[in-house]
Amino acid sequence: MQLLLAQSGNIMAGRAVEFLVEDDQARPEEGVRKARKLIGQNKVDILCGVISSGVALALRDVVTEAKVPTFLLGSANDLARKAASPYIVRPTKTNWMLGHTAARWTHGKLPQARALTVASDYAAGREFVGDFADTYRQLGGQLGKQIWTPLGNADFGPLMTSIAMERPDVVYGFFAGSDAVRFLRQWKEYRLNGRIPLIGTGAFFDQEDVLPAVGDAALGTVNTFQQSPTAPASAAFNQAYMATGKPLPGEFSTSGYACGQVIKAVLERMGGDISDWENARQALFASPVETALGHMPFDPRNGQAILDIHVNEVRRGQGGKMINTVVHTYQAVRDPGPAT
Repeated sequence: MQLLLAQSGNIMAGRAVEFLVEDDQARPEEGVRKARKLIGQNKVDILCGVISSGVALALRDVVTEAKVPTFLLGSANDLARKAASPYIVRPTKTNWMLGHTAARWTHGKLPQARALTVASDYAAGREFVGDFADTYRQLGGQLGKQIWTPLGNADFGPLMTSIAMERPDVVYGFFAGSDAVRFLRQWKEYRLNGRIPLIGTGAFFDQEDVLPAVGDAALGTVNTFQQSPTAPASAAFNQAYMATGKPLPGEFSTSGYACGQVIKAVLERMGGDISDWENARQALFASPVETALGHMPFDPRNGQAILDIHVNEVRRGQGGKMINTVVHTYQAVRDPGPAT
């Protein structure tokens, strides 16, 4: 977001932009407190951000009651369904978009495979695995054991032994951040990489936060994601981001930039005045926004982005670095929406 504002001279649609940042600490109660402060004390015109789905869900009623246009990056399915709000736009994926496409890809490549699932035991992990499992079963796929592990697990050794004993044809998983790093390092230590196909969400193999830390432990793995450094739409952003001295961007940086692009687009379509939010919302939904995540139309039922979901294979790039490389794209994936 800061990069986009710098490129725009801190001006959008002819209006100066004041950018205020608060830390929700990934805690719903803290997110609510900070949002109320920004709305009541700072009198913000727009709220944006929030990676944690728990925080995003907690903010739903706060921003709806305050009637503040809000652009959220938390990916909980319910924000496109029963918790959808006319004041919330989501320029990111839903968890279903990734779990569903991973099941389609797995079944298409390995139609007779018995799939084992493994994930961190919290809301996001439950949704990703649940969406993968539901679609995989609908396609006729066979599911094996489901393994859950707490967030912050320091030792995945017993889990690796359990996976090896189960002898699955493929493993679908979800871990993020340090958990993803620890899992992938031990996946290699237990010599499972290359023996059992491993597929998961993009956060499990994030370009910026995970791949540089695990090296070739992730080589050959596959993920479904709305973001890829090798997707054509990301090229200009990649160049600008790396020019600041940072590595190839991952989800959070790319999503922040794309969120800014969407905010800028709606302001420009409304001549800088979004006080009539219903008209502004309709203007945004009238045509897609070109973003670092690609061509982005919105579903008018729920303000949810309709996204291309890439199948990335982790391959060796220049200098031997691991790079998420697009091998297939599911175009214009739309969440089932409020009736689900």
